[in-house]
Amino acid sequence: MELVIDIGNTRVKAALFINNGIHKVFTYKEAGDDLYNDVKRFKIRAIIVSSVRKLTSEDVDLWESLAPAIWLDHNTPLPLINDYHTPETLGRDRIAAVVGGRFLFPKGPVLCIDAGTCITYDVLTETNVYLGGNISPGIHLRYRAMDEFTDALPLVTELEVDALFGKSTNDSMSTGVITGMSAEIDGMIIRYEEAFPGIQTVICGGDARYFVNNVKKKIFANRNLVLLGLHKILLFNERSLT
Repeated sequence: MELVIDIGNTRVKAALFINNGIHKVFTYKEAGDDLYNDVKRFKIRAIIVSSVRKLTSEDVDLWESLAPAIWLDHNTPLPLINDYHTPETLGRDRIAAVVGGRFLFPKGPVLCIDAGTCITYDVLTETNVYLGGNISPGIHLRYRAMDEFTDALPLVTELEVDALFGKSTNDSMSTGVITGMSAEIDGMIIRYEEAFPGIQTVICGGDARYFVNNVKKKIFANRNLVLLGLHKILLFNERSLT
C-alpha cells in the first residue's frame, strides 16, 4: 500500500493506494497527527509528499517514521519532460496534475485545470513534454479583491448561481465571478484547442464542481487528479526508495 499526501494552501488531501487504485481518501486542514493516526494502522510501503507550504524537520520525521518517503521538489525525476524555465518555482500540484492527466489520457495532448485558491491551466503535449501554463485568481481571491480594494463592495461568499446576471449588488458580484470564470475557462480551452488539436481537458480542485456544468466546452472532471499524478510519480521513483 502507498500513501500520497498533497498539502495545499487551504487544505491537505491524502490517499491510500492499493494495486494502482485509490483505497481511501482523507481531507484535513493540516497534515499532522490526525492524518498520521488515521493511516498508521495500514501497512504502508512508500510515501510521497507534495507541499506548497514550508515543511519542518518534525514533518519529515513524522512521515519517515511510517515508511520511506519522497519529498516532491524540482529535482524529483518525472515520467515526462519538464520544459518549464523555472522548475524550482513550479507548484508541485501543477506538475502532479499533468502526470495524472497523462494517466487518464495515455495519448494526445492534455490540458489540466485545477480550480483551487488560484485556477491553473497546464498543458502536456502528445510527446509528453510539459510546456507550462497559466495562473489566474480563484473564486475566493476574486471575492476578497473586490471587498478589500473597494470602499463600497461587500465580501461575498455565494458559490452557487442560477442566473446570467444579478439584480442586487451581492448577486451581481456572485454572477460576475462565477459566470466570468466559466467564460474564462471556455476561452482558455478554445485557445488551447486551437494550438493543440485533439487536446483533452480535465478539471480538478476544490472549486471545480462550480464550473463543470457551467462551461460550454467538453470537460472531464476528476477530483483526485493530483493524487493520481503523485502516485504515478511515486511509482516512477520507487527504485530510489530501496
